Amino acid sequence: MPEEKVTSEDWVTETGLINDVDAWFQNCKFGFKEEYGAVAGVDTPMFIAEFVNEEGEVVASQGYSVGSGWILSEDGQSISHPTRKNVVGSSVYGQLINRVVKELKVDMSKYGKPTEAKSWNGLGFHIMQEEHKTLGGETRTAPLPTEFLGEKEYKAAPAAAAASPIEKKLIALAGAMNVADFQKAALKLKEVTEDDDLMALVLDDSATGFWAKHQG
Repeated sequence: MPEEKVTSEDWVTETGLINDVDAWFQNCKFGFKEEYGAVAGVDTPMFIAEFVNEEGEVVASQGYSVGSGWILSEDGQSISHPTRKNVVGSSVYGQLINRVVKELKVDMSKYGKPTEAKSWNGLGFHIMQEEHKTLGGETRTAPLPTEFLGEKEYKAAPAAAAASPIEKKLIALAGAMNVADFQKAALKLKEVTEDDDLMALVLDDSATGFWAKHQG
């Protein structure tokens, strides 16, 4: 087999940013992304969305800065502001909204409010990286829609069932003990010995056992 010829093109780097693709929004929320320099407690949250392709594969997780003063509620499903009702257009989230509503003429009022993350779930767009100016005057890029592709049925991920009182007790034990000591302590609990399925999980030393899944 002939050796592949190396050219200067092999040494050209890529940005690694999602660009020139069809993508659908899912699992949208408001929150913070450490890679964008935001940490919990800072008053500049982001609108965060997963982008999926037509096959439903996640191709990126993208954040759009909302601006200062916004307060998260409902575990990041909505935001509110003490002094204003509408999102500021100069924020990156505001630029996303203006592109979709003013330029692409999408009637977003059919899907909900801009302060509710779920309003974007299932909506598809052709996405391109475009330059924009930050409030500090820096030039950056953000993936912005250039075409509306319509909507797909969106199914939210099922919420995890809340741990029962005995499960919470066992989780605490697993985080503080090695597997042998955890099993000994767990078998002293009436709730464990009277539940065959739970006892089997406690005694399971594999990666699927209770201790392995909840160790600290």
